[in-house]
Amino acid sequence: MPRPRTGYVEPFKRADGRTYYRARIRLADGSRERVDVPGKYSTPAGGKTADERAELYALAAQEREDETGDLLAKKKAREAEKAKQSDPRNGETVKLWSDRWIAARRVRGLRSVATDEARLSTHILPRIGVMPIAKVTRANLEQLVEHLDGKVRAPIKPISWRTASHIWGLVSKMFADACGAKQRDLRVRDDNPAISVHGPDRGVHKAKVYLWPSEFLSLVSCADVPLVWRRAFAITTYLYARAGEVNALSWEDVDLDRRVVHIHRSADRDTGALNPTKTSVARRVPIEPALIPLLEAMREQANEKGRLLAIDETDRKLSRQLQRCLQIAKVKRSELFTTDATRKAVTFHDLRATGITWCAVRGDDPLKIKQRAGHAGFGTTEGYIREAENLQDGFGEVFPALPESLFGPTIGPSGPLHGKKVNDISGGAGNRTQVRKRFARASTYVADSLLCSRSRLPAGSP
Repeated sequence: MPRPRTGYVEPFKRADGRTYYRARIRLADGSRERVDVPGKYSTPAGGKTADERAELYALAAQEREDETGDLLAKKKAREAEKAKQSDPRNGETVKLWSDRWIAARRVRGLRSVATDEARLSTHILPRIGVMPIAKVTRANLEQLVEHLDGKVRAPIKPISWRTASHIWGLVSKMFADACGAKQRDLRVRDDNPAISVHGPDRGVHKAKVYLWPSEFLSLVSCADVPLVWRRAFAITTYLYARAGEVNALSWEDVDLDRRVVHIHRSADRDTGALNPTKTSVARRVPIEPALIPLLEAMREQANEKGRLLAIDETDRKLSRQLQRCLQIAKVKRSELFTTDATRKAVTFHDLRATGITWCAVRGDDPLKIKQRAGHAGFGTTEGYIREAENLQDGFGEVFPALPESLFGPTIGPSGPLHGKKVNDISGGAGNRTQVRKRFARASTYVADSLLCSRSRLPAGSP
């Protein structure tokens, strides 16, 4: 049976020369806590000695501690505060913490890291970067939201409301991880100050833009547009894939016997490295019948080796190249080249939107469209379906037969033209002149892009 706790007193002298006492109280965790005995219990009174009075006080103090545990609770609070103050990250700024956070996201292979870094350095760190991350308050984040709203409302808008929304999403994720990250050394807060803060105001959703079938045919039929680009436009539209996914396709992903393309990788636009798709879900897309002759011709010319296309997503001017080619093909609908408050000019990604819209216009099953497009949620697919409901009359034939000019020889060093002269592939003198002109135009446009290293005319060609 353990000895009863009665408290223990020890005498000590202060500077005034008088003797005082401390009571040593045993806590529930087995440790002891020293408590000063008040002076009135350290002097004789009522026939009792100072020692007796101090011991009685210690016994009462021990009984109170056994009942309430107050001293133990205070001790734990002191230890927690001491540990917090001794933590080297307690004064870590948002800038230093975000560097560790970005590094952790890069290790996880997240594709948005480069964009996250840009948004941090441009919009977030200049406002709160020097503040200790553990001391950022809700008011600080509300001021950041007001700053973003001000940028959106400025006469010359530095950012759009969508960009402001993405920035706020990044801030929310940062502080959610600062208090509950899976990687424990990133947890530097006990709360998330962003939880109850309203994000930036939302604005007008710009109208979707896509190509009509007649415009698409004009684009891929135009002899003045380089063949490598016309093929890229056709394949991207008919597979309704993202640019990185198309760039990652190799011939081993194409099963022409079963008429299926396996989309399971995406090429990073900065490094060219192959990563999972945007939604990290692989999918198999049925090949549109009109695309099969083109793929068969390209496979034969490539000897079933390498990638389908020579487009390189390190070229960040894909959208500009598409707009330029549309103008060359005399597709001049103003909507395709206008960016304002309610519209945006066509981008390379809108070729994917074109293919998905065509599927909806054709009346394909919505769930099949979602699966083939690789949408994470059905809400994205619904947007295309609602758009297509009003477009069926007079829209034109979707996924039309591709022009035979796409099946011809490529201008790349691996194509049938390699080592041949223009005279060897044409008829009379007039034809030879036309071929020379087309070759000259094609080489000029290809040289304008980063594809020139893959699409350069072979030595000896005119």
